[in-house]
Amino acid sequence: MLQNYLRVAARNLRLYLSNTILNMLGLGLGIAGAMLIFLFLRYHISTDRHQPAADQLYRVVLDLHLDEGMEHEPGSAYAMASALSKDYSGVEKAGFVRRLPVVTLSSGSGVATRRFMEKENVAYADAGYMELFAFRWLGHHAAASMEEPFTVVVSRKLAMKHFGTVEVAGRILRLDNAHDLKITGVLADESRPTDFAFDAYISLPTLKITEPTTWTTDFSWISSRNFTFVKLRPGTAPGIVERLIARNGKKYYGEHADKYYHHHLQPLSDIHFNENYGGKIRRSMLWILGGVGGFLLVIAGINFINMATAQAAGRSREIGVRKVLGSTRQQLFWQFMVETALLTCLAGLLALLIILPLPAVLNSWTQTNAFLLSRLPKPDVMLFGLAILAMVVLLAGFYPAVIVSGFNPVAALKGRLSFGRPGGFGLRRSLVVVQLIIAQTMITGTVILVMQLQFFRNADLGFDQKAVIKVTLPVQGTGKRESFKNDILQYPEVRSAAFQYDAPTSDMGFGGSVRFDNRADWEKFVVRIRFADADYLKTYQIPLLAGRSFSDRDSVREFIVNEEFMKKLGIRDPAYLLGRSVEDGFSGNKSRIVGVVKSFHLKSLQEGIEPCIIYAQPEQYREIAVRLNPGNISTALSHLRNAWQASYPDEVFNYEFADQKIASFYAKEAQLTSLIRAFAWVAIAICCLGLYGMVSFMVTQKTREIGVRKVLGAGVDSILVLFGKEFMLMILIAFAVSAPLTWLAMNSWLSHFAYRIHLNVWLAVSGGLLIIPVTALTIGYKAVSAALMNPVKSLSNG
Repeated sequence: MLQNYLRVAARNLRLYLSNTILNMLGLGLGIAGAMLIFLFLRYHISTDRHQPAADQLYRVVLDLHLDEGMEHEPGSAYAMASALSKDYSGVEKAGFVRRLPVVTLSSGSGVATRRFMEKENVAYADAGYMELFAFRWLGHHAAASMEEPFTVVVSRKLAMKHFGTVEVAGRILRLDNAHDLKITGVLADESRPTDFAFDAYISLPTLKITEPTTWTTDFSWISSRNFTFVKLRPGTAPGIVERLIARNGKKYYGEHADKYYHHHLQPLSDIHFNENYGGKIRRSMLWILGGVGGFLLVIAGINFINMATAQAAGRSREIGVRKVLGSTRQQLFWQFMVETALLTCLAGLLALLIILPLPAVLNSWTQTNAFLLSRLPKPDVMLFGLAILAMVVLLAGFYPAVIVSGFNPVAALKGRLSFGRPGGFGLRRSLVVVQLIIAQTMITGTVILVMQLQFFRNADLGFDQKAVIKVTLPVQGTGKRESFKNDILQYPEVRSAAFQYDAPTSDMGFGGSVRFDNRADWEKFVVRIRFADADYLKTYQIPLLAGRSFSDRDSVREFIVNEEFMKKLGIRDPAYLLGRSVEDGFSGNKSRIVGVVKSFHLKSLQEGIEPCIIYAQPEQYREIAVRLNPGNISTALSHLRNAWQASYPDEVFNYEFADQKIASFYAKEAQLTSLIRAFAWVAIAICCLGLYGMVSFMVTQKTREIGVRKVLGAGVDSILVLFGKEFMLMILIAFAVSAPLTWLAMNSWLSHFAYRIHLNVWLAVSGGLLIIPVTALTIGYKAVSAALMNPVKSLSNG
């Protein structure tokens, strides 16, 4: 029986080839879109879930309860890791890791030296951290080496980059041209999604020697690059450890510990998603994308239903003959379900062909490896694919099969089937409205996403970041900085240059409380710090409201404050601040204000402007910002590189445009926008196929009516109106539903940003306005063909 079903199904698919192609294309696009979104969701949801005892792993985070609100700090002091492992019985093991922003690693000597600058992929770690997380070792490794200074374990990728082999145990890597590190092990490159994979782990005792300061014992030495992880003993609740930390707060932080410092144990499963503590992506974004994937399948299924029922009218006589010859309703039902299953399998193959060339592009968009082709054969991915096919067969095939198998044989043979009964044509029209609601919602949402992203890119940050290049300075050779700066200022392409820790807008979080003008109490607000030299304002073109830039003289500290600092003090006249003293709680410096600048954005536009102090602190400089004159950028870079080689022949020349760095703050929004925009186009394409199927059905149903109208003198325009009013009504109904839903959803999304676009009527109706021409073009061909049909032929076919 099944063989017969398959043979008849294959014959019918060939017979109605145009409908088969349209259905395959619609289902294929829907399945491909859903599979790609599933791969993206799977990647993020599975992040770090492979770690051993993942449910027992926590990161120690800190909430600072300040007078002006709460600040969330993902980092912690190194001393906290030591205290947790020694003093808390509920903690089975504690580990510490410190992520480094930029280091130089070199190997070999003389002309054979290989030197690379590593960004964000080198860390200091202790033995506890290496035991807490899952590492796959290549060959033998010395586990105890992480407790010894000047040792390092490296990834396979880094070993191959420096030595061309993984047999590197005992070889030497040189750190920042100053310290030799002995390689004691090689790690397999991490292919599983994780937020804590580095290419080199330097033993933490090394840091204690290279930076012999009090940071190892000072609990207040907190950095967002320092992370403490703990594994709790079975049966130990995180709340118990949190209360014990709070109980020891005064010992750690002093008298004000209870008021300001509140530690929490953040589950490993929450780290990737909690943006308060530096998470990579909000769970709400994943649910939005998951909804988009579901929508794609829904509108693809609606297409199939509409196309199948439109085609059923043409197959009515076939069904009538089958029933007269003895076919039962059950047999006809399974015949159409087999046809649907065969078509869906073909659509699945088409979906696979659509997916195959896309991973490189999508991985580039999302800056992940979520779309690797090697993930497709994974059992859960294959199971999801089969589930999609089964769901499409059931949802898309069930209704047409029930309708077709229930045809009256006499009416079917005479071609007088009626689709106007309740649940017939009305249901199909409702399904098209659902498609239009989804399409309009996705179009409007995409427009708002794009506009918010453009707002980020074009917003006035309070300074000019264009044509500014940031060059990373070496840790060693600080005495050559001034000569390097003087050399590059000789080039006509260079307008100005300034030493800095980072650009005005950055992820730099240094700051603390201040005491203004010898007041008895410290101010209730936090002031952020920017370390830079006297040319900082000139290089970034930050406008002065009063006073001047500071002097670079180390013996006399001078401060520049921003306008927000003035506002927080309740002062309106910037000149009033000049000459007033400020004691900076972060550095302990007490100096006078010599300038007030216009407020600029210290962080991304997701956050508000904060008070800021700018002052010179040469030991903190890690970059030089160079403003270029408009012209030939490549020539300017060549000159900068030549000057670098003259001053730092043994260092890697590394640069970054300031506006590119700022754009990276909105990478998550850019990823979401790119994905939603791509899938919105897919949804529109599927919706167009559905509209075409609907108008095909309408032409079939109204053939006799069109013939009668033309015989009675109706023109082409009136025939087009006959079709147009149907679809215009559906568009208006869809708009009435989608507009408020989109408004609420996007307004909720925009509420996460301190600076945002404001929704207006035009944005709310954008989806409806854009869907009208799309609909017109889609239905136009079929409607015009029907309008131009010979009325005699229409009446004879009707």
